[in-house]
Amino acid sequence: MTKRPPRDMVPSAFFEEWLPGVFAAEFSGGRRAAPEIRVRVRLQGEAGGAWDLAISGGVLRVGQESAEGGEPLVTVTQTVEDWRAVAVGEEGAVDLAPPQASALDMLFVDSSSRQMLQAVRGTIRFEVTGYNGRTWAMTVKFGDQPQPPEPNATISIDAETYAKLRARQMQPPEAYFSGKIKMIGDTGLAMQLGMAMMPRFSQ
Repeated sequence: MTKRPPRDMVPSAFFEEWLPGVFAAEFSGGRRAAPEIRVRVRLQGEAGGAWDLAISGGVLRVGQESAEGGEPLVTVTQTVEDWRAVAVGEEGAVDLAPPQASALDMLFVDSSSRQMLQAVRGTIRFEVTGYNGRTWAMTVKFGDQPQPPEPNATISIDAETYAKLRARQMQPPEAYFSGKIKMIGDTGLAMQLGMAMMPRFSQ
């Protein structure tokens, strides 16, 4: 990840102050066009909450979760601990952020992410097992349909394999065909998303 917040930053400060600042620095002055999108992030646990991140007219606005405007195009759900592991990293563990990651990735501002949104519709749970003695997880709903009680598919990978993918010591197809990447549920949806995300680990 090219730029990260301080390790002691709480989620509210990240979403309401830090992330809008990074967005403004990247898109101010009309240097780049920002897509129109609304993303909801729900964090469970101490210091958690729910935030709607809306880009409109080239401006990022952040507010508390609201039913106004219907379901957002993307909804991300995870614990505060697992969010922090991605946002600032966790000592003694593999870096979860893909090599090409940016703090703005959750806003789907790059062209490959926008293409993924056009192709994928459903709810996916991502798991990294053996991550610092636990299973790291994140659930993402793609599409403006209601949040289902259970994900349509789960993609699971162990921390050692994830580290090899990040270091380019293993390619995603090799990891999948050797059984290191497991897909449960709607495997078609999981494969579709996996193909869309593969460039982040293979370039």
